[in-house]
Amino acid sequence: MADKRIEWYRTALDSKELQALTRKSDAKAFLQSASFLLIYLCTASLAVWLFLRSLWIPMVAVCYVHSVFFFFMSMAAAVHELSHGTAFKRKKLNDFFYGLFCFLTWNNPVHFRASHALHHQYTVHRGIDLEVLQGPVAEKLNFWNLLFWFTFDAPWFWNLLRAAVLHALGRTDADYFAWKPLMKDEDPRRRSMIRWARFMLLGHIVLAAVFAVLHLWVLIYLVTFGSFFATFLGKFCGALQHTGLSESTPDWRVTCHTAEFGPLMSFLYWNMNFHVEHHMFAAVPFYNLPRLHALMARDYPRPLPGFVAGMRKLFEIREEQRKLPSYIYVPEFPETAAPIKWK
Repeated sequence: MADKRIEWYRTALDSKELQALTRKSDAKAFLQSASFLLIYLCTASLAVWLFLRSLWIPMVAVCYVHSVFFFFMSMAAAVHELSHGTAFKRKKLNDFFYGLFCFLTWNNPVHFRASHALHHQYTVHRGIDLEVLQGPVAEKLNFWNLLFWFTFDAPWFWNLLRAAVLHALGRTDADYFAWKPLMKDEDPRRRSMIRWARFMLLGHIVLAAVFAVLHLWVLIYLVTFGSFFATFLGKFCGALQHTGLSESTPDWRVTCHTAEFGPLMSFLYWNMNFHVEHHMFAAVPFYNLPRLHALMARDYPRPLPGFVAGMRKLFEIREEQRKLPSYIYVPEFPETAAPIKWK
C-alpha cells in the first residue's frame, strides 16, 4: 500500500456544531439495528409458515422480499455503517451487531473494516483505493450485472464464499476487492481474519445441517444463502455512491453522489445516500447525517432528488459516456460554494 497522504477539501463547520453531530446514541443505533433484525425475523417466519403449508407461490414471493431486505444487512448498509464504530456509544454493542450482521451476510468484519478505512483515506484515487475502482458506468450497469442482481448474484456469492474458504485455510491474501494484499505479512489482524472465517463457515454448516435434519429446507435459503439473491436494490444504492464521477480528486463533492431519499429508502440504506457528507465527516453517525446535510448545503451541489432520479442520472451518464468515453459528471455548484479542489 502506497504511503500517501491526501489533503482533502472539507467544508468549514462550527466546531460546536460538529461536536454535537458526532455525538453517539445507543438508543438510536439500537432502534435501527433491532428493527433490522425484527424485519428479518418477520419475513423469515412468514416464509417458513408458508413453506409448512405448501403455499409455494406466496412463499417464493416472500423469500424474494426477504432477500431484497437481507442484502441491506450486509456491507451494502448495516455492516458498512457499523464498521465505522460510530453508531453506538458503547463499543461492545456496536461490535455485537457488527459481528452478527457480518456472520449472516458472509462478511469478514476484520477484512472489511481494514479495507473500508483505506477506501475513506484514498477515495477513488486510481491505483490506491482498491475497494472502489472507478470506471465507465456501463461496466457496472450492464445486462449481465442487472440479470444477476435481480436473480441470483453468482459473482457476489463466488467472491465472498471463495474468500471465506481461503481465509479459513490460512490464505489471508485472498480478497473480494482488489487489494494485493490488504495487510502486511506481520499484521496480527491476519490471524483474526482466519479465526472469523473458520467460525463463520462452521456456523453456517451447522445451521444448514440443523435445518436439513428438521426438514425446514426453506431456512437454508433464508438464513444461509438469502443475502445472495435479489441484491438489485442494494447494488443500485451502491452504484449511486461514486459511479460516473471524478477520480483521483481530493474533493469528495465531485467523487461522491448525495441524494435525498424518501424515508423507507433512507431507513434501508442507513442514510448512506448522504454520501458526500459521510465521506467528508466520517465520524458523524448515520442518524445525524440529515442534519449535517442541511448544514453543508451551501457548499455543494443540489442533491439528486430521490432514488429514482439518482438511477436516471446514472443511466444518463452512461449514455454520455457512449458518445464520449472520457465524459465524467461534474455537478453544478451554487455561488455560495467554495471552488472545486481538483489537485
